Amino acid sequence: MHLIGQAIEAAAVVLTVIAGRAVLVYFKPYRQCRWCRPGGLLGGSVAARMAGHEPGRRRQRGCRRCKGTRITRRMGAKQVHKTRIAAVQAWAERGD
Repeated sequence: MHLIGQAIEAAAVVLTVIAGRAVLVYFKPYRQCRWCRPGGLLGGSVAARMAGHEPGRRRQRGCRRCKGTRITRRMGAKQVHKTRIAAVQAWAERGD
């Protein structure tokens, strides 16, 4: 019985983390481009600064990730958006 309880507890934690990530991505789907922000890919992390990495200049040309907008979508933002649209459409069809 103890093993089943641990499995249920682990599943609850995983589902909570997934739900939390979905809420974050739903309310804040965009973030700064990692490649274009000051310091590049490693410039913003605490570990990089502790290792002595100095933030350099931002890229002058647009990178291929953000196409020059300096904003990219978070991982999973597109899927969360599509799921929301599908749920709204299903709810509307159900009412008819």
